[in-house]
Amino acid sequence: MLALVNPFTDAFPGAPENLANLLWVIVALPLAGAFLCGVLGKFMGRANTNFLACFTVFASFILSCLTLWAVGAQSTQFISPASGVPVRWALWLDLGRWFSAGDFSAHYGFLVDRLTAAMLMVITGIGFLIHLYSTEYMEHDDGYWRYFAYLNLFVAMMLTLVMADNLVLLFVGWEGVGLCSYLLIGFWYRDTEKAWAGRKAFITNRIGDFGFLIGMFLLVLLVGATEQMGRETALGRSNFSDIGRARAWVTAVHDQGPLNLEVLREWALRMPAETAKDRPGMTLGTTITTEGPLKGKTFGQVLTAALLLLLLGAAGKSAQIPLYVWLPDAMAGPTPVSALIHAATMVTAGVYLFCRLSFLLVLSPTAMAWVAMIGALTAIWAALIAFAQDDIKKVLAYSTVSQLGFMFMGVGVGVFWAAALHLVTHACFKACLFLGAGSVMHGNADETDIRRLGGLRKEMPWTWATFAIATLAITGIVPLSGFFSKDAILHGAHTTEVAGYPWVGHTVYWMGLFGALCTAFYMTRLYVLTFEGKRAPDARVPHAHESGFRMVFVLVFLAFLSVVGVVWGIPELVPGPGGRKVALMEGYLAPAMNLADRLASIYDTVTHTESSPWLGFAIAWAVALVGGATAWLVFRSWLPARAGKPLPNYIALFWSWARAKFYVDELYDLLIIRPFTVLSKGLYKIVDAGLIDGVAVGGTAGVLRRVGGWLRYTQTGNAQNYATVMAVGLLISIGVVLTWVLR
Repeated sequence: MLALVNPFTDAFPGAPENLANLLWVIVALPLAGAFLCGVLGKFMGRANTNFLACFTVFASFILSCLTLWAVGAQSTQFISPASGVPVRWALWLDLGRWFSAGDFSAHYGFLVDRLTAAMLMVITGIGFLIHLYSTEYMEHDDGYWRYFAYLNLFVAMMLTLVMADNLVLLFVGWEGVGLCSYLLIGFWYRDTEKAWAGRKAFITNRIGDFGFLIGMFLLVLLVGATEQMGRETALGRSNFSDIGRARAWVTAVHDQGPLNLEVLREWALRMPAETAKDRPGMTLGTTITTEGPLKGKTFGQVLTAALLLLLLGAAGKSAQIPLYVWLPDAMAGPTPVSALIHAATMVTAGVYLFCRLSFLLVLSPTAMAWVAMIGALTAIWAALIAFAQDDIKKVLAYSTVSQLGFMFMGVGVGVFWAAALHLVTHACFKACLFLGAGSVMHGNADETDIRRLGGLRKEMPWTWATFAIATLAITGIVPLSGFFSKDAILHGAHTTEVAGYPWVGHTVYWMGLFGALCTAFYMTRLYVLTFEGKRAPDARVPHAHESGFRMVFVLVFLAFLSVVGVVWGIPELVPGPGGRKVALMEGYLAPAMNLADRLASIYDTVTHTESSPWLGFAIAWAVALVGGATAWLVFRSWLPARAGKPLPNYIALFWSWARAKFYVDELYDLLIIRPFTVLSKGLYKIVDAGLIDGVAVGGTAGVLRRVGGWLRYTQTGNAQNYATVMAVGLLISIGVVLTWVLR
């Protein structure tokens, strides 16, 4: 137990490499559960299917706990295939070559370091709680077996995403969770609206995934160009001065593949930033001279382009501007799906991706500035829309989009540990909020309109208490987990300068403070209209009822995690890099983030100013109090006193625009969907129906039909006619031959 509490201990029993050989089982267990539930679930019965689905995820959680324990031990290490040197606090399992195409290859392997271990706890731990909650929430649904098959498959794909040791396998998990999202959002596919919501999510994510693919292609070309220039020109000799590591890296490029994470880490070490003018050899400012599509571009330009394309992919999966529009509609699926996919796991994949590739991101200040600003704009934009939403799940959906924006802000200003911490704490309190919303719906005849609820504090005490705790956590009230995780991002932005973009840090900080103010306001509004006051006169049922034991237990446990998670963000708690005191999460993730920190420090791409965070924390806490108190006064006092009176014009105008989501969906429909629809119809009528069906297929058939009609007159069945034709043909042939011979 001591090892689980203190991740810095070296008390792991046994050899860590034995546990490394079992990493594949963490993925295989929920994958097997998905197969069995999908194939046999309908015949096993509800109880057996529920048990199987929960057991496989729980067993995966136990293995994840052991893995977390192992990577906390200083003796845990593996030999990097790209450098030949030990990598500490990490486990690696290579299951052999997956496929190869020409010089490109990819292995099927799993890499678990401390960042991955934290994600494993979120995916399997919270995933198990949501499975347990679902056994009661879905107890009357006839498609329970299909639901749990999809849910287990999603967990398996998310585990593949975070454990992959290369971007190719990561992309398999990336696409897998997208598929499962489509299946679960449209789970009630007989409802047209829900089916269309699943399609919207799937198509929107494909836009981002296309950018992800192009970004990976650029990284392949980039690594290939680096290897070729280092081998063929004198320019790269200083980059590859260590002959042993150079050979290991070149071998790994061809064996493990250019998208292996260790290969990319070694590339980042060998390729100094453009600012390193005093270092001979290739830098990011060096022009690529090898033949190919990258010739004439600098290494830095290609890297920035690749990272921006990966940002497009992350914007799709993590619902950032401009691809956030799918997530609010994704609430059409069962509420536990919203808690698992759209709060705790899948939507954080983009944040995880950039934390995983942090060593590349710090080499491109331009990409960092884009990530930070996209996150800040998304945080504010989604929060403003959440102000006027009346569907309890839609409010939480836009809240998720906004909080993901905060995580991107942290990534963009280089405080990766704070972004990861907010990812973990957000998973706890947002899952609690979504499942709390499901409990509210469960006890109120599936009512989702918060204007038709009210007064639930006394009728649903357990749901009320847990929802209140989670609301305070996301608002940023001491001493709950959301306070330190959110404010660590704000403090990091305030004390960070990105090279070439000195305004980014301070701009993001003030935008983040405004986003925190908005968060406190709309979340307090949601809480007040749902739980305080009197029961709405037009409520679907006169009295609500509390949920059953399994649902309440999960809510209480998640609320507990929302409280105790605060310990991971308390500043100056444990020794960290450089001997300074840091938060527990920063110290824990230091081995996984050390390369990014080193590169940012060496090349001054990101500069962090050391200062006490307590003043900034006090300001953020005051902002949260002001936002929450304002919402409380407005919805408990001011609006009830104005019952029957219209809102002031300036408020009514903003409210109508926010309620309509600022007409972004309508704008997309006008500028993108309708033109593509018209183009598609035109192509169908002209190319498909006209040229292909009419001219090519239909024309060919018509010509053959006409020729066949003419030729059938020659088939009379009269032997004399056939003999006459043969004789005439023979005479013509003899005449042609004689003419050719006698000319």
